[in-house]
Amino acid sequence: MTLTRTHLFGFVGLVTLAFALYWAKAEAQAVREKVLVLQDEVDTERRAVRTLEAELTWVERPDRLEEAATRRLGLAPITADRIATIEDIDQVVPLRVAPPAADANPIVPNTAAKPAEPAADTSKAVAAKPPPVVTVVAR
Repeated sequence: MTLTRTHLFGFVGLVTLAFALYWAKAEAQAVREKVLVLQDEVDTERRAVRTLEAELTWVERPDRLEEAATRRLGLAPITADRIATIEDIDQVVPLRVAPPAADANPIVPNTAAKPAEPAADTSKAVAAKPPPVVTVVAR
C-alpha cells in the first residue's frame, strides 16, 4: 500500500483539526474558570453592598440622629412657637427698602447740619445678642 498525497494531506488535516479542538477546549475551560472567579467576586461585592446598606440604615435611624444631635450638638426639635410668617420676620428684619422721602432731592445731597453723635466707648463694648432663628412658613 502506497501513501499518496491525498492520504498525506488528509492525515495532516486530521492532526490539525485535533490540535485545534484541543486548543479550543482548553480556552473554553480557561474562560469558564475566569467566569466562575468573576461570579465569586460579584457575589462578594453584593454581600458587601448589602452590609453597607444595613449599616447605613442603622446609622440613619431618626431616633439615633435625634439623640446624637441633642447630646453632641445641643440641638432640639423645632417647636410651634418658633414658626413665623414672612410678615413676622419683616417686623424683625425689614425685607423691603423704605422709599426715599418725598422732599429729598436725589441730585443735591442734603448738607443740613446734623447733631454730632457721641463717640462710642469701645472699652465697654458688649456683643449684641443674635436674634433667634425662625423658620419661615409661606401661606
